[in-house]
Amino acid sequence: MAPNAPQHILIIGGGICGVSTAYFLATHSARAASTKITLLEGTKVAAAASGYSGGFLAKDWHGSATADLSAMSYDLHADLAKQFNGKEEWGYRTVDTLSIETDATRKSKKSSPLPWLADGLVHSSRSLGSHSTTAQVHPRLFTEFFTKKFLEQPSTELKIGTATSLTLDQANQTPKSVSYTSENGEKQELEIDQLVIAAGPWTGKLSEQLLGNKIGGKLAVQGHRAHSIVLKTQQQLSATCLFTSMTMADGSAGEPEVYARPDGTTYICGAGDDEPLPPTAAKVSPSQSAIKKLHKQAEALSSVFTPEEKVEVVAEQACYLPIADRGRPLVGKVRGVEGVFVGSGLSCWGITQGPGTGKVLAELILEGKVRSADISKLAP
Repeated sequence: MAPNAPQHILIIGGGICGVSTAYFLATHSARAASTKITLLEGTKVAAAASGYSGGFLAKDWHGSATADLSAMSYDLHADLAKQFNGKEEWGYRTVDTLSIETDATRKSKKSSPLPWLADGLVHSSRSLGSHSTTAQVHPRLFTEFFTKKFLEQPSTELKIGTATSLTLDQANQTPKSVSYTSENGEKQELEIDQLVIAAGPWTGKLSEQLLGNKIGGKLAVQGHRAHSIVLKTQQQLSATCLFTSMTMADGSAGEPEVYARPDGTTYICGAGDDEPLPPTAAKVSPSQSAIKKLHKQAEALSSVFTPEEKVEVVAEQACYLPIADRGRPLVGKVRGVEGVFVGSGLSCWGITQGPGTGKVLAELILEGKVRSADISKLAP
């Protein structure tokens, strides 16, 4: 064992970033046999955006700060799918991606770009991505799968509980212990020497609670609520993701995103708002008016989403996207304290960037440097 090998690494957050970090730490060749790894989640794995988002992946849609991480993570998705049969386990597949403009107030003379879109509805269509640059996963299934793989490794565990405080070793200002409240309300304490905060939209509040305003206040991540519905159609739809700009028959507008999945369901999302972030993922609930709007838009887009075509409503839901106040994700070592790391604020790209974030954090913690991607502009 290396002299400075971590004894106990704690990851707070059971979303795709936290789970990916736990998995890549547990399977890293530089991990010492004695290093224990614990994943602490407040409710259940994939309880928030990682369980309710669409799972759309894009390789080259990103700004300079996240371009390298995103491309690496996109390819990592493909590698993991090949290694673990992701097609069957979590619905991985590459897709075509289109931007379409529809207007129900006037008939289009253009032919429909897809057989399941109504003739005369689509006024313009252009490609945003192909099977080489865009793909999809079912994010909850992905996160649950790699939680299982993490727990198959030695000296790993998953605990359900809410972190309440962090104690630092006064001699070297490194993590000493984290107190948490277990799911049955008991107060518990974990002795640790490394900490990863990957709590999604709760990262900002938790960081201040654990690290104080001077350090934790710089890890400002908030939540923005987005809504979605999942519909199962009688017709199997093509492997296509749509980004739409719709004008309805009554003149109202909308921009729902529509992701056809290989299991016969279609994920349709949009209608975000600024409802305050609740204290836990278990308290998240959708706005019924926003859900109603998505159903209206889906039915206007294609008859396959109508009751007449016997569409089945699988889910009506909401989640909070983790948005960093500074406008780009927080990935790396936290300044002002030793042995504390963060992976959060990935906004709508959390599923694309999640595995890559876990991989680079594992490298940083166990090797002391990142090899797989340039995250220099994401340093907390």
